Amino acid sequence: MELTGIWGSFYRVSVFISKLAYGNALWLGFTVLGLGLFGAAPATVALFAVTRGWVNGKWEEVPVFKTFWQTYKQEFWRANGAALALFLVGFLLYWNFTLFAGPGLAMMVVRGLLLIVSVLYGSMLLLYFPTYVGFDLKGLNRVRAALLISCGHPLHLILLGASLYGLQFLFMSMPGLILFFGAASVVYVISWVAERIFRSMKRLQLSQQKASLEKEPEGVSNGKSRDLRPEQQGA
Repeated sequence: MELTGIWGSFYRVSVFISKLAYGNALWLGFTVLGLGLFGAAPATVALFAVTRGWVNGKWEEVPVFKTFWQTYKQEFWRANGAALALFLVGFLLYWNFTLFAGPGLAMMVVRGLLLIVSVLYGSMLLLYFPTYVGFDLKGLNRVRAALLISCGHPLHLILLGASLYGLQFLFMSMPGLILFFGAASVVYVISWVAERIFRSMKRLQLSQQKASLEKEPEGVSNGKSRDLRPEQQGA
């Protein structure tokens, strides 16, 4: 029997808080299991896989530990390889900023270009892990998809940035919450915004397919069937 009213709301909030704490504990535990350096990336991918079900309303249906553990094992090496590549790109950007820190017009132009690249890199990074678990893409295709999705949805990115800033303010006000909810709350917020982006992409795809069907030539109605399978979504 489903609870309604104030008790139903209290129950849903309790489930939400307990799931976040559980997910955060798993992230911490499996990060330590991988000796920190090698455990953080696969644990993060696994946590995104779990929260993807949560933001779709599957609080009870998603087996948290099973999903986390299977994803952690399956993506261990790939996640570490991806994290290493992303870290190297970020380090190169930082190193170039320090390298071109001198005065002069040329240095200013280079720093401006580096700033643009850094903004694009940061935008891609915000949606990289949701793209990782949401689409069957590999390597540079995953990076390109995350970059294109982020560039195509600036308002969602602003919402995401504001939400993460709010979390930062909350954790700075109550640092004790970081240990119990830090990673899981950040991942949940990113997953929630990313899922809204993916849904808007799906609606756009469906509307385009509907429009293409409505524009079919008369040959279809005369019995000349055509292959109407939509093209595979690239991201």
